[in-house]
Amino acid sequence: MDLAQHVGLETKQILSQAQIQSLEILAMDAVELEEYLQNEYMSNPLLERRDNHEMYSSMENFSNWYEKQHPKMNFAAEREEDSEARRDLAAPDTDYLKNYLTSQLDMNRYTKQQWQTILYLIDCLGDDGFFKMPVKEVAALTGCAEEQIQELLLDLSDLEPFGIFAPDLAHCLLKQLEAEGIENPVLEEMVLRFLPEISEGKISVISRQLGLTTAEVRKYIAIIERLNPRPLSGLQESFVSYIVPDILYVFKDGSWEIQINDKWFGEYHINDYYLRMMHETKDQELFDYFRQKLERSRFIVKSIEQRRETMNLIASKILEKQKDYFEGKKSLRSMTMCALAKELNIHPSTVSRAIKGKYIQSPAGTILMKKLFTGTVSSCKEGEDYTAENIKTRIRELVEKEDKKKPLSDAKLAELLVSEGMHISRRAVAKYRDELWIKSSFDRRIR
Repeated sequence: MDLAQHVGLETKQILSQAQIQSLEILAMDAVELEEYLQNEYMSNPLLERRDNHEMYSSMENFSNWYEKQHPKMNFAAEREEDSEARRDLAAPDTDYLKNYLTSQLDMNRYTKQQWQTILYLIDCLGDDGFFKMPVKEVAALTGCAEEQIQELLLDLSDLEPFGIFAPDLAHCLLKQLEAEGIENPVLEEMVLRFLPEISEGKISVISRQLGLTTAEVRKYIAIIERLNPRPLSGLQESFVSYIVPDILYVFKDGSWEIQINDKWFGEYHINDYYLRMMHETKDQELFDYFRQKLERSRFIVKSIEQRRETMNLIASKILEKQKDYFEGKKSLRSMTMCALAKELNIHPSTVSRAIKGKYIQSPAGTILMKKLFTGTVSSCKEGEDYTAENIKTRIRELVEKEDKKKPLSDAKLAELLVSEGMHISRRAVAKYRDELWIKSSFDRRIR
């Protein structure tokens, strides 16, 4: 064996760290992306978020803002009526709620009148879990003394889910902080005084009035955001699973419209205040810090836009190919990731990342994007392909129409399918028949 050296040219693509992170952002679904951006927002003062919803001026509307922070409870659609419908979360069953709350109380501690008053107080709860009925009015209706009603309300406010029976949103959140053992006067002051500013994103106002840095304010807001603004809704979370679609197909005025569902977690941009501070500062260390954060912010904003463009490109091509399916006229056409990538002049791995774990919501329903891609079976006729679903449908039809005394064997089914242009083996027919839970010809025969 001879050892020798040689020189050769080789083309190799090496992804930079920024490219890798950009591809990771593309692979995130809407919920994962919102969490990622939230973490970036809390650690980067130059990254600013502008919420895409109306500013709220009354305490009554703050729970709507909180729902924006909890996609499991509410996901936004572009149409106003859909958004309103999703905010109307169904309260748990009344009997279930009574049983759940009273099971946490010791009935022997209360008189018969007090127990009846407790049941009445539970009936008076709002759908959001708050208790806003005047104590004086309850006393007049139940015949129970106001002092006793106050004591009963204190007992009920200690029950789970924490925050229930609070008079308003602020006290509901404070109760949840207390239950978690979080004792922080500054955080409590933010909850009591600055909920309007929090909902409007006025971080600088809170920062100046409390003498905090914006990073500290954002961390406190992150704690507030994970609290439950509607205590009763938490009772249903273990029973209901929510899907947040990443792409919306909307059929309006005879034409299709494609929407990327990423508006509900706000619009991110560069913070002008800190950008101006960066240009004006003479401290080199501070300048370097701001420059690093600026580069990171620009990368985040650019990656979000690239993700939106890529997903819109792929969604448009999918709709073009599967329009009849989404209009309910035909079943899915054959479509592979490689073929779609070739048509769009992008790499198949880009398509794979863009559809990973993502859902499309359309008038036909909500479907996992991956299920729209199916393999093909060649046809005798030029330009005609059949998907596995097409073949399964045809097998089911043939079996339903067969003579039950002489059912079709797998070999006969394969022969009939080939005669119709579907090139498929007997073994493949047996596989599809098993997936359809159709018995063998021997077991189907009527004797």
